[in-house]
Parts: sequence; structure tokens; C-alpha cells
Amino acid sequence: MLKAATVLLFVAIAAGCGGRTSGEEPPVGAQQDVARQFAEAIFRGQANAAVHLLVEPRDPALSWLAKRAARPWKRHHATVRLPGRRIGRRWILRYAGTRTHTDGSFEEVRGDIVIVVGGSKRRTGVEFFVLRHGVTRFGTHHDSLLLPSNR
Repeated sequence: MLKAATVLLFVAIAAGCGGRTSGEEPPVGAQQDVARQFAEAIFRGQANAAVHLLVEPRDPALSWLAKRAARPWKRHHATVRLPGRRIGRRWILRYAGTRTHTDGSFEEVRGDIVIVVGGSKRRTGVEFFVLRHGVTRFGTHHDSLLLPSNR
């Protein structure tokens, strides 16, 4: 009886001290680090790095969305304004970047990326993300040469 109670006590302690269980909130520092790394991977066009930061990298839908979001930023990177704001497990980071085209036209893009960070027993990662409040301003090389008085 004493041996069974000792084993049960050991199992209870081990279960409480083991890593996070699904549904628990990861530490704020870990959340912030993952959100920053994910946003920077997206806006540097590093699709594989972004997918690796997902809580479930094998999720076909979310990994496809991460790859799709990173694709336009492969050649021209955006900057991410850090540290961002936190609301629960949601991290809101502002971004801004310019993408130029071979014909001299360009796009100035800015907005927010909202990243929901969660954890599983194995890791802290991105559960979902969305780009919001995106504003795109289109221009040409000629627009950038005009003086403010000529616009």
C-alpha cells in the first residue's frame, strides 16, 4: 500500500512539473519571442522559417497561409516595429515596407500583423495569424521625382 501511494505521489508530482499541457498559456517572454521571430520571418520572405514557428508545422492550411503571406516579401523586406502590443495571447506588431517592380512602379505597404501564440506539450508556437489594416500606396518612379509643390 505504501509503495502504491509513493508511486502515485511521484506520478502526480511529475505530471505537475512536466512541461505545459495543451491549453495552458506560455510565458509572456516566450510568446513575445515567437511572435517577433514569426513576424520577421514573414516580412523577410522566409516561408520555411515561418512554418517552423507554427505550433503545428504540419497543419496544411496554416502552413499554406504562412507561405502565402511570406511570398511577396522574398525580394523586398519590410520592417517590423517592435516590441508590439499584447492582448492575452495575441501580439499586434506594425509593419511597413516597399516593393519595387521592374517597370519602375512600387508599392508602399503598411499595416498590422496579429499573431496568436499558444503552446502544446512540446513547444510554444503560432496558432494563428492575420494581416489587418493593410494600406497599399501605389506609385511610379516619376511620382518619386516630383517635388512636393508639383504633386
